[in-house]
Amino acid sequence: MTVARRRLDPEVRAQMIVDGAVEFFAKRGFNAQLKDLAEDLGISQALIFTYFGSKQGLLDRVYDHVYTSRWDPSWLEALANRSRPLEHRLVSFYDAYLEAIDDPVWIKIVLQSGLAGNELTRRYVSARVEAQIGRVMEEVRHEFGITSDILEEADLHERVWDLQSSFTWGLVRKHIWQLPIMEDSNRLVRGRIVFFLAGFSKLAGASPKGSPYVAAKNNKRIRS
Repeated sequence: MTVARRRLDPEVRAQMIVDGAVEFFAKRGFNAQLKDLAEDLGISQALIFTYFGSKQGLLDRVYDHVYTSRWDPSWLEALANRSRPLEHRLVSFYDAYLEAIDDPVWIKIVLQSGLAGNELTRRYVSARVEAQIGRVMEEVRHEFGITSDILEEADLHERVWDLQSSFTWGLVRKHIWQLPIMEDSNRLVRGRIVFFLAGFSKLAGASPKGSPYVAAKNNKRIRS
């Protein structure tokens, strides 16, 4: 007796193709051919075109799956909540951000997209990361009273990007180079934030408002 083959819901099948495409492009790069993807997935190339229309249509879904689904819009609101010390806000943000992106597939897609000149990573940076960078810049200026006379906009932009990039390159060390990084991710995040803020404190000649780190430092000086 022949058993009828169960038809998958179109969106379920489409998501299965997207999941397979993410793994495929992470390994093979974005210049890999759809016929090879179809062969890996055990489907026809025509089926991919049926669901996504083109390779770019599939890549758009890969973008949504890899980037958009991991980004929480509430992060920007939390960064701007000045009822909490800036140090706490930055630690909370980067704890959550690192947890969301600490995935070998994520970092491989980031690198493969960039190497292929594909717009996926650039779109992600333009739409989300730059907005977050701008928010951190705004909060740093407010926290330390830093004006353009003290530090030009371009210089502040680079300093915040240095912090942002440290987490991405930590994932390159971990997932690409297979080198050990600090296992305690909260300690890792907190340490980077402390040094990041300490630089601005020294630059502005002022302490961050309400920072437990600076308060502890000042207490230590008083006791000594």
